[in-house]
Amino acid sequence: MTNLELNILGIVSEGTTHAYNIEKIIAERGIRERTNVGFSTIYAVLNKMKKIGLLESNLEPQKGLPSRRIYSITPKGRQIFNEEIFKALSQPQHQPSLFETGLTYSGVLNKEALREALTLYDTELGRQIQNKVHELTALSNTNDQVQRALLTRPLVILQAERKWIRELMGLLLT
Repeated sequence: MTNLELNILGIVSEGTTHAYNIEKIIAERGIRERTNVGFSTIYAVLNKMKKIGLLESNLEPQKGLPSRRIYSITPKGRQIFNEEIFKALSQPQHQPSLFETGLTYSGVLNKEALREALTLYDTELGRQIQNKVHELTALSNTNDQVQRALLTRPLVILQAERKWIRELMGLLLT
């Protein structure tokens, strides 16, 4: 199951809902930052999950408006969702990145170009770290530990990556 599918199934598992509300929740919770999702993609995922029996839907009439499709999770969908959440939390994931491909073939660059590319990468990591710190500071009044964890984990990963990139630059560029 993809990250996007799992997120949409999770939202629907919280209660019956429609596609526009799913889009709204994705934006409110910052899920868009962690997944590649467009509004039309939501419909495709909902249809796919309905087809394989994870969701069901009904048309809900609206006064003076066209009916809208309301989605709910099936027992099979809830079972699969629980299994996938367990798997997601129990198995470390490694996401392949374009950076790794670039590093593999970095020998095509001269030393100055490599220095410039890695310096830009380091600068971008610094910017992303500042953004996460800002977001975390804005959450200082919340007791929602899961929301805090959703910000601290990427912050710690970014900080570790920045330390690593600086060590790599020292090795490759001296």
